[in-house]
Amino acid sequence: MKRLIVITAVSLVLAACDADDITKLMQGGEVNSSIERNFSQEQLAKGAILFQKNCASCHGDQGQGAVSWQKRNKSGKFPAPPLNGTGHTWHHSTDVLKYTIRNGTGKIGGNMPAFKDKISNSEIDDVLVFIKDKWPQPLYQAWYRTDEMARKK
Repeated sequence: MKRLIVITAVSLVLAACDADDITKLMQGGEVNSSIERNFSQEQLAKGAILFQKNCASCHGDQGQGAVSWQKRNKSGKFPAPPLNGTGHTWHHSTDVLKYTIRNGTGKIGGNMPAFKDKISNSEIDDVLVFIKDKWPQPLYQAWYRTDEMARKK
């Protein structure tokens, strides 16, 4: 329960990030060549297939998200956000992203279903590789630093 409260609080804070935040990071972001994406082509290919099968219907073929994703729909919920670096997904640690995919967002007022009974943990990793590969390098670097700090805790 405590973890769910923390994830909810972090999600609400990060949902406030907008395109201006991303633009600032993109314009001022240094490219650190020591932070490389060592994704295997096999994992990227698996992730692409899994993404198209399980995620694209809501998040778009290229992870571009639903139209007006920052505005609540008629049911009071937010549509699927972009996962391609133009939304706030890159603000979340790997653990939070995995938790969200496994458990969905229904308990925190979202629309995303739980995938824990549909895809395996290794398949979730493959989907995340596909998503992270879409992020521009400055965003990936910012995410990497945050994720690294979260892993050290």
